[in-house]
Amino acid sequence: MSSFRSIRFKLSVQYSAMVFGLGGALLGLVYLAFRYWLENQSMNRYVIGGDPVWVEGVLIGSIPNLSDHDLEMIETAYNQVVLNEVARYTGLAVVALFLLSMIVGWFMSGRVLKPIDQITRITRDIEASDLSRRLNLPGPDDELTRLGGTIDGMLERLERAFRGQRRFLADTSHDLRNPLAVIRSNIEVALEDSDTGLVEWREIGEIVRRNVEKMGEMIDGLLAVARAETDSRSPMPVQLHEIVRRKVRDHQPVTFEAGVRIVDKSAPVEVDGVELALERALSNLVDNAIRFAPVSSSLTIASGSYEGWAYLAVDDEGPGIELEDGSVPIGLGLSIVERVADSHGGGLSSFSGKSGKGTTMVLWLPFSSSQNPHPNNSPLTNT
Repeated sequence: MSSFRSIRFKLSVQYSAMVFGLGGALLGLVYLAFRYWLENQSMNRYVIGGDPVWVEGVLIGSIPNLSDHDLEMIETAYNQVVLNEVARYTGLAVVALFLLSMIVGWFMSGRVLKPIDQITRITRDIEASDLSRRLNLPGPDDELTRLGGTIDGMLERLERAFRGQRRFLADTSHDLRNPLAVIRSNIEVALEDSDTGLVEWREIGEIVRRNVEKMGEMIDGLLAVARAETDSRSPMPVQLHEIVRRKVRDHQPVTFEAGVRIVDKSAPVEVDGVELALERALSNLVDNAIRFAPVSSSLTIASGSYEGWAYLAVDDEGPGIELEDGSVPIGLGLSIVERVADSHGGGLSSFSGKSGKGTTMVLWLPFSSSQNPHPNNSPLTNT
């Protein structure tokens, strides 16, 4: 019974109905036209006056001795015999046409639906744990191949999203577990030592406070990402250069203590997005750069547009990082930046300095009309 509910059977019926309807209507019109012509072919005009009777160019003769009644009876009987034969063959032709149209419809619908069967079979085999398979439909550029290409693109985005999700969860669990382990180990050591005095407890309390602050910053970052991803409101215009200037001002005391000179290289640029999330992402990039920047070095924070994309960039003169295909090193801070970039339709790229020292982290953000891939080189000149 499932075959009769399939799209192939429905298409076969539609093909058959169309062909059968047109063919049946044509045969019916031929039958009616032939009947009208036959009924208007009177033998009387040939035989009443003794005129010869011609049939398809052959002289049959004349029948002057038959009465009009006899001629009408002969004519009627002849016409009826002819019409009966025409009707019989027309009926047989209609039945044959119906069967043939069903066979042709079933064959044609099978050819049309073959790519859809392939799409169904492959997508049924694809699981959330393995999104690497693709349809790769062959054939001309028609509706079905475009549908296959759209599904392949969707699978590519899903695979990238799942990969990023797994990495984000791994980074989150790893970075949150470290301060918890530090807090627990210090408290356990103090509790097991009966000689622990007030000074030691103060030191442990200071360690706990620092790690709690660290965890609080991580949670604030996670909340900012969650708000950016779940906010149903329309994105608001954000001035990236204003975010850069605020971050330069806020981080000047920290960079001064670290012996690092901070440089503002912002250019006016506006994007649509969530300002709080973008600020959190830039803070993570700056904090990460300060951690690796050597004393008496420079730290550059920049904004602007480059090859059709807006960007926020942080460049340091640290030891550099090992990069493979422009990939970004792991860590919760950078994972949060990646999540913010993805939620805004952009991406995160890292570039190593030409001399092997220094790293430039670039948060790409699309303009409303941006359709190009991320640039493959850094927007900052020193890389």
